[in-house]
Amino acid sequence: MRRARETAPFVLRVKRRTRNADKNTVSLSPRVRILAAAFVLAVLALGAGFLLLGHQGASSAAVKEIKPLHPVKKHVTASATKRMAVAKKTAATATAKKVAVKAVAKPKARHPAVIDGMPAGLALALRSHDVVVVSLYTPGASVDAMATDEARQGAALAGAGFVAFNVGDEKVVSPLASLLTEAPTAADRVLDGPAVLVFERPGSLFVRFNGFADRDTVAQAAANAATSTR
Repeated sequence: MRRARETAPFVLRVKRRTRNADKNTVSLSPRVRILAAAFVLAVLALGAGFLLLGHQGASSAAVKEIKPLHPVKKHVTASATKRMAVAKKTAATATAKKVAVKAVAKPKARHPAVIDGMPAGLALALRSHDVVVVSLYTPGASVDAMATDEARQGAALAGAGFVAFNVGDEKVVSPLASLLTEAPTAADRVLDGPAVLVFERPGSLFVRFNGFADRDTVAQAAANAATSTR
């Protein structure tokens, strides 16, 4: 019997400890903790948003138009009324003066159609200039318009007077024709356009250009006429 015990294999017996549910602890993983924290923050943010919206709605509903306790009325003082009356009176006086000035203004002096046996325009021009350039033109003719402009420019270059006459105006044709009765040729006594006539004091014809004459030609003729009168 003793021999059998010595030869039998050795078995170590370990007594198992009973599990105590009250002493066990539960550990959470980091991922679970992060998700839980995010959820809590989301709930808090949502609640704060609802609270803010409710507060704004209440504030806007509470805003009302504030009316003044004492309505302000505009009062026109006696001095202001007096100033307005004076201003109106001054304006009325100024208007009356303007109307009076217009009524009293002298009409422009009308000259007779013929002065000293010459067309009025030529006679008046000879009073202020020793030499006057006369341009004869036919209304509506383009060449006549250019000739008249050239004659005007030529007279200005020579410092002479300038007038333009419509060959269809009888008030001009008759007295001007009488000035040309002593012209050397029959063509010079005909009044047609375009033509340029250069007169010198007291009213004698110095030279005539039939047809178109450029400004340089007119200026030279006027200068020659001015020299002969000195």
